[in-house]
Amino acid sequence: MGQICDPAKRIACFGGRFSQLLAEYLDLHLPMLPPGTIVHTPTPGRDAGFRVDVGRRDVCVVFDFRRYQEDTVELARHAHEQGAKIVLLTDPWLSPAAEFADVVLPARVEAPSPFDSIVAPVALVETLVAAVHARLGPAAEERMRAAEDTLHHASAGGSCKGPGRPGWAS
Repeated sequence: MGQICDPAKRIACFGGRFSQLLAEYLDLHLPMLPPGTIVHTPTPGRDAGFRVDVGRRDVCVVFDFRRYQEDTVELARHAHEQGAKIVLLTDPWLSPAAEFADVVLPARVEAPSPFDSIVAPVALVETLVAAVHARLGPAAEERMRAAEDTLHHASAGGSCKGPGRPGWAS
C-alpha cells in the first residue's frame, strides 16, 4: 500500500483483454489521490516507451485472471526485472505473475455463466482506492476537492452553475 501512496513512485496499471477494464477503472481513481503520481495504462504490444522507462521508481498494478494472457505476464515480468514493484490482482488459482509479484491480491471470479465475474475484482479495486484514500488522509481530500472543482469549472465553460449556486436559472 505504501508504494502506491508514495508521490515519488509512478503507478502503471495494466491487464489482459478483459481485465484491462479493471486497470482503467483504477486508473480513473488514482490520479485524484496521491499528488505527483503519473498513472498510465500501457497496452501490451504497444508499450515500447513503457518498457524502456520502467524501473525502480515504478509500481505496476497488474490485473491477470484465468485464461491468463502471456503478454500481460511477460510485461509484468519485464517490469519486475527492471526493478519495479508488482502488485497483482488475480483469481484464486493465481496468475503465473504471482511467481514474481511483491503483493498478490486474489479475488473470486466464479459465475453462473461461461465467463468469469468481475464483481469481486471491482470490489477489490474499490477497496484499494479506499485504502489509499484513508492512508493519505486530509491531503487526499484536498486534492480530490481541487480536482473536482477544476473539472466542474472546465466542463461548465468557466461557470459552475447548479442548484444552490449563484446564477442558476430556474
